[in-house]
Amino acid sequence: MTWLQENWIVALIVLIVVVALVWWLAARRQPRDVVPPTVEAKPAKPLEPAKPDIVAAEPAFKKAPVAAPTPPPPAPEPAPAPAPQTEAPPPPAAAAPAGQADNLQLLKGVGPKLAKLLGDLGVTSFEQIAGWSDADIAAIDARLGNFSGRIARDNWVDQAGYLARRDKAGFEARYGALGGEL
Repeated sequence: MTWLQENWIVALIVLIVVVALVWWLAARRQPRDVVPPTVEAKPAKPLEPAKPDIVAAEPAFKKAPVAAPTPPPPAPEPAPAPAPQTEAPPPPAAAAPAGQADNLQLLKGVGPKLAKLLGDLGVTSFEQIAGWSDADIAAIDARLGNFSGRIARDNWVDQAGYLARRDKAGFEARYGALGGEL
């Protein structure tokens, strides 16, 4: 009895849970309001299997005539092999200025790997890139490997023109935030 006096709250909660559980179980056993069907359903007739509309073709008794094989055309004369060209690295479009190299990562589409690759190719300034001709673009683009096509796709020459002129406002108006200091 002392336990009940000391833990009467726990006993009350257990009692409430037991009463709720008994009430819920008793409510489940009562029949629900079920509406009996008013129309008696008749079983449907079984469906007859569908008859195929496809008629089999008659077998061919004669083989179709086969055209005589044509003789193969004469082999063309082999073309003379072109002289092997030694792949000399094309020089950069313009010589790198003697001053400090520009941060090429300010160009949209140029990340750290591409900036390092451009540095290895001798491209270090915005002035160099801004001065590229179509031939220079083709020569550098051929050496960019997986990054080929980025020069034209990301408009590097135009971007570099703004950055070479130190036109931060013009660059940001056309290409968005610069992402660093000039």
